[in-house]
Amino acid sequence: MSNYRSRKLWVLACLLIGVTTCSFAQPKINSPFSRIGLGDLVNPAFSHARGMGSLGAAYNDPFHINTINPASYAFLGLTAFDVGLNVKRTNLSGTEGSQTIYTGNLDYISLAFPTKNPKNRAANPIKSPWYWGMNLSFLPFSNVGYRFVSQDQTPEGEVVNSEFEGTGGTFKVHWGNAVRYKNFSAGFNFGYLFGKISTDQINIYETLDAAYFNDFSDEFSIGSVIWNLGLQYRYAFKSIKDGELRNNGKFLTFGVYGNSGNNVNFNASQLKERVNAVYGASSANPLRDTIVDIQDTRLEGKLPADFGVGIYYEKVNRGGVGLDFKTTAWSNYRNPVRPSERLSNSWRLAAGGNITPDFNSIGSFWKRINYQAGLYYGKDPRSFDKSLTDLGVTFGMRLPVISRQRPPSFINFALEIGQLSGNNTIKETYGRITVGFTLNNNDWFLKRKFY
Repeated sequence: MSNYRSRKLWVLACLLIGVTTCSFAQPKINSPFSRIGLGDLVNPAFSHARGMGSLGAAYNDPFHINTINPASYAFLGLTAFDVGLNVKRTNLSGTEGSQTIYTGNLDYISLAFPTKNPKNRAANPIKSPWYWGMNLSFLPFSNVGYRFVSQDQTPEGEVVNSEFEGTGGTFKVHWGNAVRYKNFSAGFNFGYLFGKISTDQINIYETLDAAYFNDFSDEFSIGSVIWNLGLQYRYAFKSIKDGELRNNGKFLTFGVYGNSGNNVNFNASQLKERVNAVYGASSANPLRDTIVDIQDTRLEGKLPADFGVGIYYEKVNRGGVGLDFKTTAWSNYRNPVRPSERLSNSWRLAAGGNITPDFNSIGSFWKRINYQAGLYYGKDPRSFDKSLTDLGVTFGMRLPVISRQRPPSFINFALEIGQLSGNNTIKETYGRITVGFTLNNNDWFLKRKFY
């Protein structure tokens, strides 16, 4: 394929994804748990890593992007453009019955590249030990989407029907860089977190005639500069070959990442009213008693610090196994719009691996596929007054798209099956399929020589 046609495909892909980003605006979920905090937190791993438990602290790959630990950018061998979509099936069950929900959304868009073209590096007789990688990404951070009703009884015996509804979400865009010297890499992500969340609560007294009902509405948007740092060190195993001590294609990588928390700005509006349609001029113009009416108030909150560490062993073109641990200090989270809301510190432990039967197989496509499996277990930050845990298993495949004239690209599939549950809470059993497309190119920043 010519360079001209290659560039046309990249431009077309970027335009297509740019148009479809509008689907980020309305996250398509229905989760009662998303009423708490900033909603359901989105898994930051891309499809090629979700199949092995979403490893990210120590994981790096020359063909794929890992935004969890920014130090991984310096191990990237080619320009990579990554986009993912997901479909989720959720079953909510509790004391009052169960409900099955199907949702889906565009998951992430990311572009990363080494700043020095691999062709030029290979042709240079002087091999530099320095590497520099860069990344641009647009990612969802959290999703809010719920609508449910409940019925309670006051001490006086009055029946109260309550309806709760919430929509919105938060997103982040970041710019990342990593510099590597030999096998040690350090990197950072620097970006902006933004979004809007709207909630509404209606309380109706069913057993009282001509009673007022409460209508409470909150809406807040957030904006904050965010950052995180990462380190990775890859130890190369060596053996004697042809009388020399050489790398044998096996590596053990250690990784760590995190941040110290970020201040976040809230722009809040709040309206609390008591409404009575009986005493109003008409049902379309009921009597309203305004309790609180606050518009566009600027407040300051706090996002938590997080810390992750991991280890990953791999054999090049064969496979690898790894272990990750992450903890986030959600007890330090503060939302001035909901000052009484408290979250608890969360943690997540994941293990996973992958294997390719024969990366260079000519006769069998199935042998060139990378097969993955993993599992995870952790405590959800919304365990503020009860235990809420997330347990799941994962499976995945990376299908290479081979071209004689271009480096391989990949179609990635990941399946996550898990359960979010706690003591005396609604149980959420889910299955999520993520499909990702990784386009690789080695013509960026290419310096051509003419003779």
